[in-house]
Amino acid sequence: MVKMTSLAATLVAFALLAATAVAADAPHRPAPSDPKPAEYPKWNTMNPGEYLAYNQRATLVQRGKIVYAKYCLGCHGVNGDGKGVAATRLMTKPRDFTKGIYKFRSTDSSSLPLETDIYRTITRGLPRVSMPGFPLMPEREKLAVIAYVKTFYPKWDEQKDRRVVVPVPRAPADILNPDRAKRGRVVYTVMQCGKCHGIDGAGTGATQTEYVDAWGNQQKPLNFTRGRLKGGDDPEDIYRTFHTGLRSIMPAYDGETLATVNLESFESLKGELPPGEAEALAPQLASFPKTGAEIYAGMDEAARAKLVQRNSWDLVAYILSLRKPVTTAAAVLGDKR
Repeated sequence: MVKMTSLAATLVAFALLAATAVAADAPHRPAPSDPKPAEYPKWNTMNPGEYLAYNQRATLVQRGKIVYAKYCLGCHGVNGDGKGVAATRLMTKPRDFTKGIYKFRSTDSSSLPLETDIYRTITRGLPRVSMPGFPLMPEREKLAVIAYVKTFYPKWDEQKDRRVVVPVPRAPADILNPDRAKRGRVVYTVMQCGKCHGIDGAGTGATQTEYVDAWGNQQKPLNFTRGRLKGGDDPEDIYRTFHTGLRSIMPAYDGETLATVNLESFESLKGELPPGEAEALAPQLASFPKTGAEIYAGMDEAARAKLVQRNSWDLVAYILSLRKPVTTAAAVLGDKR
């Protein structure tokens, strides 16, 4: 046991002598002054967002591409230009996302839509055309496909901060009041909505019955008396459509325009109404300014704003009064008897 201990001590001594010799031969290395140097030559530094695995937006877009391929590509095309394989069979052509032009918006005519506008269209769909609604699509998939659709328009990020939102207030409680609808009939006449939609909202007497939209497609004015409205059937939807317009299809009726309804203008247009209707509207006519000059010379800005709101909701009330809850074959095809 003693011999083994001596041998172990001798081996340790030799190991220490060898380590000392190696250390003496090694070049002198000064201790680093900064244990965390600013530059790491062997590392590749990436800017925030460049690594896709940690880029939430890029991940969302990639998910949206999958959703788009599943539900949208057949009509809107692989490039988002509305030239999918099914587009040739559709009377109303699918939207071309590459132009950045959208009909249904909460923004003015020169602006891109809000993401919530696209969300609403995806959820509700567009009646009368081949755009179905996807109310049961999971929330994350809707958000993802919206992010992907925006990539088709290269200037989206550049223009998104210039969007001008058109506020839509909540509809008044008396929106279905018949008196309000009659007053809206006056607004409808003075705004000359009948030129496209007919004096009865069903196309009767319309003079502008066909036109070409911003995408080069033939369009016809809407018949208000039957079918769902593309922009939505709620009073707020109709209000929004009047105030934002439909880009090259229907102009935006802003506050200045809707404030100009007056008796003098109605007198020049009442001949377009059916016999006796102008006289029946006498109680409602009494609430309108007599001339356009009275609106601007005799009203302050607050009074004009109040007039705009009243005229706007009255016009909405009139459109709602035209809506027929049941659509029959005769209404669509005409009575063949």
